[in-house]
Amino acid sequence: MKQLLRTIWRWFVSWNVGIIVAVTVFIAADFHVLPSLLSGMGAMWGVSAVMKRRHRRLAADVPTEEQAYVRSQLGEARALWKRLRRARYRLRSVAMWQTVSRLSAIVDRIIRAVEQQPHQLRLAQPFFLNEWPTAVEMVEKYVYLSQQPVQNAEMAAALQQTERLLGELTEAAERQLLEVLSNDVWSLHTGAKMLEQSLHQSSARLHLPLSKKGE
Repeated sequence: MKQLLRTIWRWFVSWNVGIIVAVTVFIAADFHVLPSLLSGMGAMWGVSAVMKRRHRRLAADVPTEEQAYVRSQLGEARALWKRLRRARYRLRSVAMWQTVSRLSAIVDRIIRAVEQQPHQLRLAQPFFLNEWPTAVEMVEKYVYLSQQPVQNAEMAAALQQTERLLGELTEAAERQLLEVLSNDVWSLHTGAKMLEQSLHQSSARLHLPLSKKGE
């Protein structure tokens, strides 16, 4: 919630600064639209970038215990990811290779996203603690059993069930990644919407004196 409020405030401030700069340059540049528009957009993005860096520094200023906990959780998740990668190279089924490769790529993205925004660990932690360790163990057991020279009906059924469950788990991992990225998607959508409104309002304000001047 704090992240969303910070994003709204950042875009509100940068938007208003951009409009003020655009109008000021428009008047100072003898009512030329292009330099005022470029100046306003530059000021808007500049203020937004400065505030975003400041927010990141503030977000990084968390208690040492919390930082250590996040690093520990991500370290365990990354260690499991490496185990999955090693097991993948021993797979003989093309379909399973594709499934495990997809799962590996998705989980890697989740880990990287949490590394950049540690507060998102609360969203990914249930997956890291429950489904993820189970998935890695299942793949390793699948590799071990599939490499045996003999199989019975029970073993074949267990392998098929594992293939199905890993497919479902990959879909769950995709949903988990989308949830972790939801704040970034919302931030981008909000920023684009506010920028669009700013451009429309700036264009309306900057063209009004021109029509009066033409009269």
